[in-house]
Amino acid sequence: MHEKHSYGQPEPRFSTGLPIGVMLITMTAIAAYLFIGSTLLDGGERAVAIVLPKPAVANAN
Repeated sequence: MHEKHSYGQPEPRFSTGLPIGVMLITMTAIAAYLFIGSTLLDGGERAVAIVLPKPAVANAN
C-alpha cells in the first residue's frame, strides 16, 4: 500500500517466499501424518476380496 506522504520513496516489495514455504512445510507434515497413520493402522496384512455379481437368468417361457 502506498502511503499518502511517502515523498517519492519506492513502495516496499514483499516477498512471497515465507507464505509458500509455510504452505509447503504444512503440506509435507500433513502427508507424513497420513502416511504414518495409514501404515500403523494397516497392520501389514492386506486381504483382498473380489465379489462378482451373479449373472441374471432369463426366464424362457
